[in-house]
Amino acid sequence: MEVRQVKRVIKYVLGIGTLLILSGIFLIGAQSHYNQKEIKIASKLCLENGGQPTIIRDYLALNYSFSCQKN
Repeated sequence: MEVRQVKRVIKYVLGIGTLLILSGIFLIGAQSHYNQKEIKIASKLCLENGGQPTIIRDYLALNYSFSCQKN
């Protein structure tokens, strides 16, 4: 392979790698955003129905547990 071809392959690999990383960051951010909205809506409905919401979640709210204890 010529030097030019090697440089072209390296550029393509770096471009695809960058695109994959940015796509992953976007997807994680979108999931976190929608999980936060879901938690907020569920908490609001729980409070409106006379309950006490209990939420356990990780830093980005990618994993969470929700329960509503009614009195």
